[in-house]
Amino acid sequence: MLISFPDGKLKNVKQINIAPGLRLIVGFALLIIVGSILLYLPISYVPSTAMSYVNALFVSTSAVCVTGLTPIDIGMTLTVFGKIVLAILIQIGGLSFASFAIFFLFITGKQISQQNRSLLRATLNSNSSQGLVGLVRTVVTFAFSIEIVGAILTYIAINKDYTIGKAIGISIFHSISSFNNAGFDLFGHYNSLTNYSTNSLMLITTAVLIILGGLGFIVIVDLFHFKSWRKLKNHSRIVLIMTLILLVTGTIAIFFSEGSISWLSAFFESVTTRTAGFNSIDTASLKEPTLVIVMFLMFIGANPGSTGGGIKTTTFFAIIKSLFATGGKKEPVAFKRRIPQVSITKAYSVFVLAQGAIIIASLGILLKEGNTFSLIQVLFEVISAFATVGLSMGITGLLSSCSKVILIIIMFIGRLGPLTMVTSWVTKHHNLRYVEEDILIG
Repeated sequence: MLISFPDGKLKNVKQINIAPGLRLIVGFALLIIVGSILLYLPISYVPSTAMSYVNALFVSTSAVCVTGLTPIDIGMTLTVFGKIVLAILIQIGGLSFASFAIFFLFITGKQISQQNRSLLRATLNSNSSQGLVGLVRTVVTFAFSIEIVGAILTYIAINKDYTIGKAIGISIFHSISSFNNAGFDLFGHYNSLTNYSTNSLMLITTAVLIILGGLGFIVIVDLFHFKSWRKLKNHSRIVLIMTLILLVTGTIAIFFSEGSISWLSAFFESVTTRTAGFNSIDTASLKEPTLVIVMFLMFIGANPGSTGGGIKTTTFFAIIKSLFATGGKKEPVAFKRRIPQVSITKAYSVFVLAQGAIIIASLGILLKEGNTFSLIQVLFEVISAFATVGLSMGITGLLSSCSKVILIIIMFIGRLGPLTMVTSWVTKHHNLRYVEEDILIG
């Protein structure tokens, strides 16, 4: 890169090549810090309440990572300004700051550099840079359109309970939080949607918003150009089938495990456990078998390139296909297409790294809080944080500052993905190959 120095001479200076993953990490971290400062300002919370910086940092991280875990009562603590800041953080965190930056460059007619395209590719978990600008334009337009419709339907569902102005504000916030799978609500007293457990319009609207946000942007664009099932990308077909399977099996498992809830509540819990964080029934009162089912669904999470977290449905699908293929001594295949070995390796890497992060975080909190909370309470909270779900057994606000910092870190890792965190420093790929030699496995 040529730079003009004061002596008038042009000199060639080597440009620093920062890996897209690292730029993504730095970008999210800066957004979280800015958000925490804004939420820590006295204008952001009600004077009669208190806001420590750790709590402000926790809420900002939870918003940017679209998690929903919170140590404070959002509805009762934040002012209108604080709620607007929170909604903006959720929106940017859900669609990613890279998407917003490129969308802004697009509408202003400015050139989009290759570095920005690489950053967006890392953000959306895409294998190709082709068509990314069009993808962002479609995604942002789709997101805002769906959120507007969601806000209108939410308003219809709750308008009798609030004044017009408050109902409009809650509806807009709720629609943004739902589509971005954030799980934050403004109903107060940590009630989430328990007061609307019999309100079909409210639960179904929220569930549809969650599902659409969790499909993944690449799938959404593919569906826009939908002509026939056979012409969909293999990725889209896997996502749609896995989403349907997990929703149906989750609903049936939760209904029969809990035994005293309606099919609508079971369906809503099945939807929200896959990274949204709203709840229509008290999570802390769920039976242990139900908690295990919920943790399993949370761990799998949503789909790649979506507003949701978890190890992702495609990761779970690839692992299952690989296990069956190994048992039958054949290659893993989906829809008459062989799954590449690199995808299988990535799937197992994500699975192992995710488990490692959850175990380490749980151990760290148990060492600090083991005398206060049980293993299942801590494990549930950590999985919820890693999978950016936001469901809680009610212990988040009772944790020490040290334990909250652990959850902040695990939310950050979960949102960006453990594989991104591990490979973020890599800027060059070396093709050095070594002699192969078998080792005994199993």
